[in-house]
Amino acid sequence: MKTFYDIHMHVLNLSHPNLSSYLFQEGLIDRLIDGNINVLTRLGLVGAALFLPNRLLKKIVNRKLTSGHPSPKDVVGNCLSFFEIPTEYQLLVLEHFLKSGQPNNFNAQKHLEINGTTYDKILLCPLVIDFGYKNIENSVFYNLTPKRPVINQVSDLLHAIHIYYRFHLDVNEQQKKMKLLPMTSDYNARKHEKLFEIYPFMGIDTRNYHFTDIKRFLNNYFGNFSDTESGKARRERLFEKMGMLNGSMYRKNIDAADIFAGIKLYPQLGFDPYPDDARSLKKVQYLYRFCVERRIPIITHCSNSGFKVGDYNAFTHPEKWAKVLEQYPDLTLNFAHFGAESKSNQRQWRNHIIDLTRQYKNVYTDISCNNMTPEYYKELADLLQPKANKKINVANPELYKRVLYGSDFSINLLASKTNSYNEYLKCFADAGLPHANDLCEYNPERFLFGE
Repeated sequence: MKTFYDIHMHVLNLSHPNLSSYLFQEGLIDRLIDGNINVLTRLGLVGAALFLPNRLLKKIVNRKLTSGHPSPKDVVGNCLSFFEIPTEYQLLVLEHFLKSGQPNNFNAQKHLEINGTTYDKILLCPLVIDFGYKNIENSVFYNLTPKRPVINQVSDLLHAIHIYYRFHLDVNEQQKKMKLLPMTSDYNARKHEKLFEIYPFMGIDTRNYHFTDIKRFLNNYFGNFSDTESGKARRERLFEKMGMLNGSMYRKNIDAADIFAGIKLYPQLGFDPYPDDARSLKKVQYLYRFCVERRIPIITHCSNSGFKVGDYNAFTHPEKWAKVLEQYPDLTLNFAHFGAESKSNQRQWRNHIIDLTRQYKNVYTDISCNNMTPEYYKELADLLQPKANKKINVANPELYKRVLYGSDFSINLLASKTNSYNEYLKCFADAGLPHANDLCEYNPERFLFGE
Protein backbone atom coordinates (compact mmCIF):
# COMPACT_ATOMS: atom_id res chain seq x y z
CA MET A 1 0.00 0.00 0.00
CA LYS A 2 1.38 3.38 -1.03
CA THR A 3 0.62 6.55 0.91
CA PHE A 4 0.76 10.17 -0.23
CA TYR A 5 1.84 12.40 2.69
CA ASP A 6 0.78 15.98 3.29
CA ILE A 7 2.97 16.81 6.26
CA HIS A 8 1.66 20.35 6.76
CA MET A 9 -2.02 21.35 6.66
CA HIS A 10 -4.64 22.78 9.01
CA VAL A 11 -8.19 22.19 10.20
CA LEU A 12 -9.23 25.65 11.38
CA ASN A 13 -12.18 27.98 11.58
CA LEU A 14 -12.41 31.70 12.31
CA SER A 15 -12.80 31.12 16.06
CA HIS A 16 -9.28 29.72 16.42
CA PRO A 17 -6.85 32.54 15.46
CA ASN A 18 -6.83 35.90 17.18
CA LEU A 19 -7.65 38.10 14.18
CA SER A 20 -7.75 41.38 16.10
CA SER A 21 -4.16 40.91 17.28
CA TYR A 22 -3.06 40.22 13.73
CA LEU A 23 -4.92 43.26 12.46
CA PHE A 24 -3.41 45.73 14.94
CA GLN A 25 0.11 44.29 15.07
CA GLU A 26 0.40 44.07 11.32
CA GLY A 27 -1.19 47.49 10.72
CA LEU A 28 -3.86 46.06 8.47
CA ILE A 29 -6.02 49.18 8.58
CA ASP A 30 -3.11 51.46 7.64
CA ARG A 31 -2.17 49.21 4.75
CA LEU A 32 -5.73 49.02 3.54
CA ILE A 33 -5.63 52.80 3.30
CA ASP A 34 -2.22 53.13 1.61
CA GLY A 35 -2.63 50.04 -0.61
CA ASN A 36 0.39 48.11 0.69
CA ILE A 37 -1.19 44.65 1.08
CA ASN A 38 0.47 41.24 1.06
CA VAL A 39 -1.32 37.97 0.53
CA LEU A 40 -1.69 36.96 4.18
CA THR A 41 -3.46 40.22 4.92
CA ARG A 42 -6.43 38.58 3.22
CA LEU A 43 -6.93 36.75 6.49
CA GLY A 44 -7.80 40.11 7.99
CA LEU A 45 -10.18 40.76 5.13
CA VAL A 46 -11.89 37.44 5.76
CA GLY A 47 -12.39 38.43 9.38
CA ALA A 48 -13.45 41.92 8.37
CA ALA A 49 -16.08 40.45 6.08
CA LEU A 50 -17.95 39.35 9.17
CA PHE A 51 -18.23 42.86 10.54
CA LEU A 52 -17.81 45.60 7.94
CA PRO A 53 -20.89 46.85 6.10
CA ASN A 54 -21.01 45.16 2.71
CA ARG A 55 -20.73 48.45 0.77
CA LEU A 56 -17.63 49.54 2.71
CA LEU A 57 -15.96 46.14 2.45
CA LYS A 58 -16.60 45.98 -1.28
CA LYS A 59 -15.17 49.46 -1.79
CA ILE A 60 -11.98 48.74 0.17
CA VAL A 61 -11.37 45.30 -1.28
CA ASN A 62 -12.03 46.21 -4.89
CA ARG A 63 -9.81 49.27 -4.67
CA LYS A 64 -6.85 47.46 -3.14
CA LEU A 65 -6.88 43.89 -4.46
CA THR A 66 -7.92 44.04 -8.09
CA SER A 67 -4.51 44.52 -9.69
CA GLY A 68 -2.67 41.29 -10.46
CA HIS A 69 -4.77 39.07 -8.20
CA PRO A 70 -7.78 36.80 -8.57
CA SER A 71 -10.97 38.74 -8.10
CA PRO A 72 -11.64 39.86 -4.51
CA LYS A 73 -14.94 38.06 -4.60
CA ASP A 74 -13.22 34.78 -5.47
CA VAL A 75 -10.34 35.13 -2.98
CA VAL A 76 -12.32 36.28 0.03
CA GLY A 77 -15.49 34.40 -0.82
CA ASN A 78 -13.83 31.04 -1.49
CA CYS A 79 -11.70 31.25 1.63
CA LEU A 80 -14.54 32.46 3.82
CA SER A 81 -16.79 29.73 2.45
CA PHE A 82 -14.40 27.00 3.55
CA PHE A 83 -13.56 28.54 6.92
CA GLU A 84 -17.26 28.80 7.69
CA ILE A 85 -17.78 25.07 7.15
CA PRO A 86 -18.19 23.60 10.64
CA THR A 87 -14.88 22.09 11.68
CA GLU A 88 -16.35 18.63 12.09
CA TYR A 89 -17.36 18.64 8.40
CA GLN A 90 -14.11 19.95 6.92
CA LEU A 91 -12.28 16.64 6.46
CA LEU A 92 -15.34 15.05 4.89
CA VAL A 93 -15.84 18.04 2.58
CA LEU A 94 -12.17 17.92 1.57
CA GLU A 95 -12.49 14.22 0.74
CA HIS A 96 -15.73 14.76 -1.22
CA PHE A 97 -14.25 17.42 -3.50
CA LEU A 98 -11.00 15.51 -4.01
CA LYS A 99 -12.96 12.58 -5.38
CA SER A 100 -15.64 14.46 -7.29
CA GLY A 101 -14.33 17.96 -8.01
CA GLN A 102 -12.17 19.36 -10.81
CA PRO A 103 -9.32 19.10 -11.50
CA ASN A 104 -9.56 15.45 -10.53
CA ASN A 105 -6.36 13.60 -9.66
CA PHE A 106 -8.07 10.26 -8.96
CA ASN A 107 -8.41 7.22 -11.22
CA ALA A 108 -11.51 5.10 -11.77
CA GLN A 109 -10.73 3.15 -8.59
CA LYS A 110 -10.75 6.41 -6.61
CA HIS A 111 -7.02 6.24 -5.95
CA LEU A 112 -4.75 9.28 -6.21
CA GLU A 113 -2.38 9.34 -9.19
CA ILE A 114 0.76 11.50 -9.24
CA ASN A 115 3.28 11.18 -12.08
CA GLY A 116 2.12 7.68 -12.92
CA THR A 117 2.31 6.50 -9.32
CA THR A 118 -0.90 5.35 -7.64
CA TYR A 119 -1.46 6.07 -3.96
CA ASP A 120 -4.03 4.16 -1.92
CA LYS A 121 -4.08 6.58 1.01
CA ILE A 122 -3.55 10.26 1.74
CA LEU A 123 -1.93 10.92 5.10
CA LEU A 124 -2.72 14.34 6.57
CA CYS A 125 -0.93 16.10 9.42
CA PRO A 126 -3.20 18.90 10.72
CA LEU A 127 -1.04 21.30 12.72
CA VAL A 128 -2.45 22.94 15.83
CA ILE A 129 -1.14 26.49 16.43
CA ASP A 130 -0.99 27.74 20.00
CA PHE A 131 -2.59 31.18 19.65
CA GLY A 132 -3.07 31.46 23.43
CA TYR A 133 -0.57 34.23 23.98
CA LYS A 134 -0.98 36.98 26.55
CA ASN A 135 -3.21 39.97 25.87
CA ILE A 136 -1.67 42.34 23.33
CA GLU A 137 -2.05 46.08 23.58
CA ASN A 138 -3.91 48.08 20.96
CA SER A 139 -5.33 51.58 20.74
CA VAL A 140 -9.04 50.80 20.49
CA PHE A 141 -11.57 51.30 23.28
CA TYR A 142 -12.16 47.57 23.88
CA ASN A 143 -8.45 46.91 24.12
CA LEU A 144 -8.40 43.61 25.98
CA THR A 145 -7.37 41.36 23.13
CA PRO A 146 -8.88 37.96 23.94
CA LYS A 147 -6.75 34.91 24.48
CA ARG A 148 -7.29 31.82 22.37
CA PRO A 149 -6.87 28.73 24.56
CA VAL A 150 -5.32 26.02 22.43
CA ILE A 151 -7.52 23.43 24.11
CA ASN A 152 -10.54 24.74 22.17
CA GLN A 153 -8.78 24.23 18.85
CA VAL A 154 -7.64 20.76 19.96
CA SER A 155 -11.19 19.79 20.92
CA ASP A 156 -12.54 20.91 17.54
CA LEU A 157 -9.83 19.05 15.63
CA LEU A 158 -10.25 15.80 17.55
CA HIS A 159 -14.01 16.02 17.10
CA ALA A 160 -13.50 16.46 13.34
CA ILE A 161 -11.32 13.34 13.20
CA HIS A 162 -13.84 11.45 15.30
CA ILE A 163 -16.67 12.41 12.91
CA TYR A 164 -14.58 11.59 9.83
CA TYR A 165 -14.14 7.96 10.84
CA ARG A 166 -17.78 7.46 11.81
CA PHE A 167 -19.66 9.10 8.94
CA HIS A 168 -19.83 9.52 5.20
CA LEU A 169 -20.87 12.78 3.57
CA ASP A 170 -23.99 12.65 1.43
CA VAL A 171 -24.17 15.64 -0.90
CA ASN A 172 -27.19 16.76 -2.90
CA GLU A 173 -25.44 18.55 -5.77
CA GLN A 174 -28.61 20.17 -7.10
CA GLN A 175 -29.67 21.67 -3.78
CA LYS A 176 -26.07 22.18 -2.57
CA LYS A 177 -26.95 20.52 0.71
CA MET A 178 -25.01 17.94 2.69
CA LYS A 179 -25.79 15.54 5.51
CA LEU A 180 -23.92 12.92 7.48
CA LEU A 181 -24.62 9.23 6.99
CA PRO A 182 -23.33 6.98 9.78
CA MET A 183 -20.98 4.12 9.03
CA THR A 184 -21.51 0.66 10.41
CA SER A 185 -21.25 0.43 14.20
CA ASP A 186 -17.98 -1.46 13.76
CA TYR A 187 -16.35 1.71 12.49
CA ASN A 188 -12.96 0.97 14.06
CA ALA A 189 -12.59 -2.22 12.06
CA ARG A 190 -13.46 -0.30 8.87
CA LYS A 191 -11.22 2.66 9.60
CA HIS A 192 -8.68 1.43 7.06
CA GLU A 193 -11.29 1.85 4.29
CA LYS A 194 -11.25 5.64 4.57
CA LEU A 195 -9.09 7.71 2.20
CA PHE A 196 -7.36 9.76 4.91
CA GLU A 197 -5.10 8.74 7.74
CA ILE A 198 -4.87 11.70 10.10
CA TYR A 199 -1.90 12.32 12.40
CA PRO A 200 -2.18 15.76 14.05
CA PHE A 201 0.63 17.81 15.61
CA MET A 202 0.08 19.51 18.96
CA GLY A 203 0.84 23.24 19.07
CA ILE A 204 2.73 24.52 22.09
CA ASP A 205 4.19 27.85 23.14
CA THR A 206 6.23 27.26 26.29
CA ARG A 207 5.69 30.88 27.40
CA ASN A 208 2.07 30.03 28.16
CA TYR A 209 2.81 27.30 30.70
CA HIS A 210 4.68 26.70 33.93
CA PHE A 211 7.51 24.20 33.82
CA THR A 212 5.51 21.60 35.76
CA ASP A 213 2.60 22.03 33.34
CA ILE A 214 4.89 21.36 30.37
CA LYS A 215 6.21 18.17 31.96
CA ARG A 216 2.69 16.92 32.65
CA PHE A 217 1.47 18.03 29.22
CA LEU A 218 4.23 16.16 27.35
CA ASN A 219 3.90 13.01 29.42
CA ASN A 220 0.12 12.93 28.99
CA TYR A 221 0.30 13.24 25.20
CA PHE A 222 3.61 11.58 24.33
CA GLY A 223 4.46 9.33 27.28
CA ASN A 224 4.18 6.17 25.15
CA PHE A 225 6.68 7.34 22.55
CA SER A 226 10.03 5.57 22.43
CA ASP A 227 13.11 5.98 20.29
CA THR A 228 13.47 2.19 20.09
CA GLU A 229 10.14 1.39 18.42
CA SER A 230 10.09 0.84 14.68
CA GLY A 231 8.37 3.22 12.32
CA LYS A 232 5.83 0.52 11.48
CA ALA A 233 5.03 -0.04 15.16
CA ARG A 234 4.59 3.69 15.81
CA ARG A 235 2.25 4.15 12.87
CA GLU A 236 0.13 1.17 13.95
CA ARG A 237 -0.06 2.42 17.53
CA LEU A 238 -1.17 5.90 16.53
CA PHE A 239 -3.59 4.56 13.93
CA GLU A 240 -5.28 2.40 16.55
CA LYS A 241 -6.06 5.50 18.66
CA MET A 242 -7.08 7.61 15.66
CA GLY A 243 -10.63 8.94 15.92
CA MET A 244 -11.23 7.41 19.33
CA LEU A 245 -11.29 10.65 21.30
CA ASN A 246 -14.25 12.99 21.03
CA GLY A 247 -15.72 16.01 22.78
CA SER A 248 -14.29 18.63 25.08
CA MET A 249 -10.72 18.34 26.31
CA TYR A 250 -11.85 20.07 29.51
CA ARG A 251 -13.26 16.78 30.81
CA LYS A 252 -11.34 15.02 33.55
CA ASN A 253 -9.54 11.68 33.22
CA ILE A 254 -9.20 11.84 29.43
CA ASP A 255 -6.77 9.33 27.95
CA ALA A 256 -4.84 11.75 25.74
CA ALA A 257 -1.96 9.40 24.92
CA ASP A 258 -1.17 8.74 21.25
CA ILE A 259 -3.60 11.25 19.77
CA PHE A 260 -0.75 13.43 18.44
CA ALA A 261 2.19 12.44 16.24
CA GLY A 262 4.42 15.44 16.89
CA ILE A 263 4.74 19.05 18.05
CA LYS A 264 4.20 22.34 16.20
CA LEU A 265 6.07 25.55 17.17
CA TYR A 266 5.31 29.04 15.85
CA PRO A 267 8.06 31.62 16.50
CA GLN A 268 6.23 34.41 14.63
CA LEU A 269 3.84 34.51 17.60
CA GLY A 270 6.78 35.31 19.88
CA PHE A 271 8.04 31.84 20.82
CA ASP A 272 11.84 31.99 21.22
CA PRO A 273 13.52 28.68 20.30
CA TYR A 274 16.50 29.42 22.57
CA PRO A 275 15.72 32.25 25.02
CA ASP A 276 18.31 34.07 27.10
CA ASP A 277 16.64 33.99 30.51
CA ALA A 278 17.22 30.84 32.56
CA ARG A 279 13.58 30.12 33.42
CA SER A 280 12.41 30.21 29.80
CA LEU A 281 15.47 28.30 28.62
CA LYS A 282 14.80 25.51 31.11
CA LYS A 283 11.36 24.93 29.59
CA VAL A 284 12.52 24.70 25.96
CA GLN A 285 15.50 22.53 26.89
CA TYR A 286 13.17 20.08 28.60
CA LEU A 287 10.97 20.08 25.49
CA TYR A 288 13.89 19.33 23.15
CA ARG A 289 15.39 16.68 25.43
CA PHE A 290 12.01 14.99 25.78
CA CYS A 291 11.58 14.93 21.98
CA VAL A 292 15.07 13.57 21.32
CA GLU A 293 14.72 10.80 23.89
CA ARG A 294 11.42 9.67 22.34
CA ARG A 295 12.08 10.63 18.71
CA ILE A 296 9.13 13.02 18.59
CA PRO A 297 9.16 15.16 15.41
CA ILE A 298 8.88 18.95 15.62
CA ILE A 299 7.64 21.28 12.88
CA THR A 300 8.61 24.93 13.28
CA HIS A 301 7.22 27.80 11.24
CA CYS A 302 10.09 29.18 9.16
CA SER A 303 9.07 32.10 6.99
CA ASN A 304 9.30 35.87 7.41
CA SER A 305 5.53 36.05 6.86
CA GLY A 306 2.59 34.16 8.33
CA PHE A 307 0.39 34.92 11.31
CA LYS A 308 2.55 37.68 12.77
CA VAL A 309 1.79 39.70 15.88
CA GLY A 310 5.09 41.58 16.04
CA ASP A 311 8.63 41.65 14.69
CA TYR A 312 9.75 38.12 15.49
CA ASN A 313 11.81 37.35 12.38
CA ALA A 314 14.89 36.90 14.57
CA PHE A 315 13.13 34.10 16.46
CA THR A 316 11.90 32.53 13.22
CA HIS A 317 15.14 32.66 11.20
CA PRO A 318 16.75 29.21 10.82
CA GLU A 319 20.03 30.50 12.26
CA LYS A 320 18.23 30.84 15.61
CA TRP A 321 18.03 27.04 15.64
CA ALA A 322 21.80 26.55 15.23
CA LYS A 323 22.36 26.66 18.99
CA VAL A 324 19.45 24.27 19.56
CA LEU A 325 20.84 21.74 17.07
CA GLU A 326 24.35 22.06 18.47
CA GLN A 327 23.02 21.00 21.87
CA TYR A 328 20.48 18.46 20.49
CA PRO A 329 22.00 17.17 17.21
CA ASP A 330 19.57 14.23 17.02
CA LEU A 331 16.46 16.42 17.20
CA THR A 332 13.97 15.59 14.44
CA LEU A 333 13.07 19.02 13.07
CA ASN A 334 11.20 20.25 10.01
CA PHE A 335 11.64 23.87 8.90
CA ALA A 336 8.24 24.67 7.39
CA HIS A 337 7.84 26.66 4.16
CA PHE A 338 11.52 26.09 3.19
CA GLY A 339 12.39 29.43 4.78
CA ALA A 340 10.27 31.46 2.37
CA GLU A 341 11.21 35.16 2.37
CA SER A 342 8.40 37.46 1.31
CA LYS A 343 9.47 40.32 -0.96
CA SER A 344 13.04 39.02 -1.23
CA ASN A 345 14.99 37.09 -3.85
CA GLN A 346 18.03 36.49 -1.67
CA ARG A 347 17.07 32.97 -0.49
CA GLN A 348 19.22 33.41 2.64
CA TRP A 349 16.81 31.54 4.91
CA ARG A 350 16.48 28.71 2.40
CA ASN A 351 20.25 28.37 1.96
CA HIS A 352 20.74 28.30 5.73
CA ILE A 353 18.22 25.46 5.98
CA ILE A 354 19.98 23.52 3.23
CA ASP A 355 23.24 23.82 5.15
CA LEU A 356 21.56 22.53 8.33
CA THR A 357 20.23 19.49 6.43
CA ARG A 358 23.83 18.70 5.51
CA GLN A 359 25.04 19.00 9.11
CA TYR A 360 22.24 17.17 10.93
CA LYS A 361 20.74 13.83 9.91
CA ASN A 362 17.24 14.54 11.24
CA VAL A 363 16.68 18.04 9.81
CA TYR A 364 14.03 18.39 7.11
CA THR A 365 12.14 21.16 5.34
CA ASP A 366 8.68 21.27 3.75
CA ILE A 367 7.46 23.24 0.74
CA SER A 368 4.05 24.18 2.12
CA CYS A 369 2.39 27.36 0.83
CA ASN A 370 5.16 27.77 -1.77
CA ASN A 371 4.43 25.07 -4.31
CA MET A 372 1.83 26.76 -6.46
CA THR A 373 3.59 27.96 -9.63
CA PRO A 374 5.69 26.36 -12.40
CA GLU A 375 8.45 28.87 -11.61
CA TYR A 376 8.71 27.69 -8.03
CA TYR A 377 8.87 24.06 -9.07
CA LYS A 378 11.54 24.80 -11.68
CA GLU A 379 13.76 26.33 -9.01
CA LEU A 380 13.03 23.44 -6.65
CA ALA A 381 13.89 20.90 -9.37
CA ASP A 382 17.30 22.54 -9.81
CA LEU A 383 17.92 22.21 -6.08
CA LEU A 384 16.92 18.55 -6.07
CA GLN A 385 19.27 17.64 -8.92
CA PRO A 386 22.16 20.13 -8.67
CA LYS A 387 24.43 18.16 -11.03
CA ALA A 388 21.96 18.81 -13.84
CA ASN A 389 22.33 22.55 -13.32
CA LYS A 390 25.90 23.58 -12.62
CA LYS A 391 24.81 27.17 -11.93
CA ILE A 392 23.08 26.01 -8.74
CA ASN A 393 25.41 25.73 -5.76
CA VAL A 394 23.73 23.47 -3.20
CA ALA A 395 25.33 22.81 0.17
CA ASN A 396 23.74 19.35 0.36
CA PRO A 397 23.79 17.21 -2.83
CA GLU A 398 21.38 14.79 -1.10
CA LEU A 399 18.84 17.49 -0.30
CA TYR A 400 16.17 15.43 -2.08
CA LYS A 401 16.18 13.11 0.95
CA ARG A 402 15.17 15.92 3.31
CA VAL A 403 12.43 17.82 1.48
CA LEU A 404 8.80 17.09 2.40
CA TYR A 405 5.53 17.76 0.59
CA GLY A 406 3.13 20.00 2.49
CA SER A 407 0.16 22.03 1.29
CA ASP A 408 -0.65 24.45 4.14
CA PHE A 409 -4.31 23.93 3.29
CA SER A 410 -6.62 25.66 4.09
CA ILE A 411 -4.37 28.66 4.83
CA ASN A 412 -3.08 28.44 1.26
CA LEU A 413 -6.49 29.60 0.00
CA LEU A 414 -5.39 33.04 1.20
CA ALA A 415 -1.99 33.04 -0.40
CA SER A 416 -2.24 31.59 -3.89
CA LYS A 417 -4.12 31.67 -7.15
CA THR A 418 -5.19 28.07 -6.65
CA ASN A 419 -8.65 27.83 -5.18
CA SER A 420 -8.73 24.22 -4.00
CA TYR A 421 -6.77 21.29 -2.64
CA ASN A 422 -7.45 19.63 -6.01
CA GLU A 423 -5.48 22.33 -7.84
CA TYR A 424 -2.67 22.15 -5.32
CA LEU A 425 -2.22 18.44 -6.01
CA LYS A 426 -2.42 19.03 -9.76
CA CYS A 427 0.36 21.64 -9.55
CA PHE A 428 2.55 19.10 -7.81
CA ALA A 429 1.70 16.38 -10.35
CA ASP A 430 2.24 18.66 -13.36
CA ALA A 431 5.65 19.79 -12.09
CA GLY A 432 7.21 16.40 -12.90
CA LEU A 433 9.74 16.87 -10.12
CA PRO A 434 12.75 14.59 -9.84
CA HIS A 435 12.49 12.50 -6.68
CA ALA A 436 8.78 13.37 -6.39
CA ASN A 437 7.98 10.18 -4.50
CA ASP A 438 10.75 10.96 -2.01
CA LEU A 439 9.03 14.27 -1.22
CA CYS A 440 5.52 12.89 -0.85
CA GLU A 441 6.15 9.45 0.66
CA TYR A 442 9.62 8.22 1.65
CA ASN A 443 10.91 11.39 3.33
CA PRO A 444 7.76 12.31 5.29
CA GLU A 445 7.31 8.70 6.40
CA ARG A 446 10.84 8.70 7.81
CA PHE A 447 10.33 12.13 9.42
CA LEU A 448 7.00 11.22 10.98
CA PHE A 449 7.53 7.64 12.12
CA GLY A 450 11.26 6.93 11.87
CA GLU A 451 12.98 4.11 10.03
